[in-house]
Amino acid sequence: MTRPMPLAIGTVLLLALAACAPNSGGSGGGANQPASQPAPPSVGFSPDVSNAAVSACRNRLDSQTDGAIEVTGTEFSEANSAVYMVVGANRAPWRCLTSNRGEVAELMFIGDEGKL
Repeated sequence: MTRPMPLAIGTVLLLALAACAPNSGGSGGGANQPASQPAPPSVGFSPDVSNAAVSACRNRLDSQTDGAIEVTGTEFSEANSAVYMVVGANRAPWRCLTSNRGEVAELMFIGDEGKL
């Protein structure tokens, strides 16, 4: 008589234990890797958003965060254009609403605060 039940239970327990092990990844361990954030919307770059608007958003974000800032996209609107940026190694996503004259109306973190 075979005993499939203990074998099945052992397999399930082994898989559950393997799922708990830290992911070593391909670059020296997952413990030192920053948590990744959801990507900001992929909107491209609107030629209608002024350099003044982008600079104002970068400057406002720089005053509130530490880390390298990368502009990932812009959307034009007559009311307020949107400038999408990411900050630091974990690429924390932000959205800035600004006039084309460079008057910032809103700067907002749009990522998952649990992953910071």
